[in-house]
Amino acid sequence: MPIARAARADARPPTRPQAAGIAADPGLLPLPEPVSVRAFAANLGLEPAWSEDRSQLRLTSRWSRIEFRAGSREMALNGVRAFLGEPAVPADDDLLISPIDRDRFLNPILAPQLNEPLAPIRHIVIDPGHGGSADGTRNDALKLLEKHLTLKVSLLLGDMLEQRGFKVSYTRTEDIDLDLAARPAFAREVGADLFLSIHFNSARADVRGIETYLLTRQHQRSTGNDKREPDDAVALPGNAFDPWNAHLGFTVHRQMVRELEAFDRGLKQARFAVLKTLECPGLLLECGYLSNPEEGKLIGTEAHQRRIATAIANGVDIFNQTLKRLQAVREGRTVR
Repeated sequence: MPIARAARADARPPTRPQAAGIAADPGLLPLPEPVSVRAFAANLGLEPAWSEDRSQLRLTSRWSRIEFRAGSREMALNGVRAFLGEPAVPADDDLLISPIDRDRFLNPILAPQLNEPLAPIRHIVIDPGHGGSADGTRNDALKLLEKHLTLKVSLLLGDMLEQRGFKVSYTRTEDIDLDLAARPAFAREVGADLFLSIHFNSARADVRGIETYLLTRQHQRSTGNDKREPDDAVALPGNAFDPWNAHLGFTVHRQMVRELEAFDRGLKQARFAVLKTLECPGLLLECGYLSNPEEGKLIGTEAHQRRIATAIANGVDIFNQTLKRLQAVREGRTVR
């Protein structure tokens, strides 16, 4: 994706009351003043236009297409389903979004050259979810346990990444119990540059698809939360990497949806324990639904496990190429 100009951090909409839906809840810290989507578009060189029913404000250019849904946190970013921390709220002929979403989610994806510099990735920690007495989700009819599948995909992924020149470590390589806090602690101990936690999901039998989770940004709700909570205001160590988490998550999620031809359940955010205390960019990847009969059967095959691992490895590789290109630009070198 071509690198765009970022929206200015000081761009503000015309003065107007804080819109309903972004207003602070009683007893909680007030949210920052929302910003104009039209101003965001102007700074990125995007052309705004309402859909015919005015339910979406679409921003387009030769390179990008962004769709904000009025009154919703759900949006589309260059074909990827994604979720804002706060809804896009109608205001006159505009929509208002949180400056946190603009500055720590959207701009880092569209203009990564403005992020705090990050050296190319060398050492990756892969975390196979669950293990030991923690089976995770299961499909008894197909005799599938999440803990076994996460380990299989993780080992395949690690082999692929090592073949591409990365150093790889695992939080576990056997079916053992492992405390949640021990997983990011291990990544810190070995000096990881990147952390990937591999999981599979469960819901109603008709639910399917891929979800990618970033650590929830400070002062925002997790995607699954309808109400704000006092803990939302807490800055976690992993929040230091919000911009790069956004770019990494977008890149890996897009690659997985494309290569697996999977239903896109979205790029989301949550305060998962394995992401909170990381000292490097990290993701939790939900690679499909074991509870879906068709998808579960597919996930149980070695061929599909290899496809999952390949898609993740390709996403990581694309992300790392971006880091190398940006480093070369900073150093005045040419990357071929």
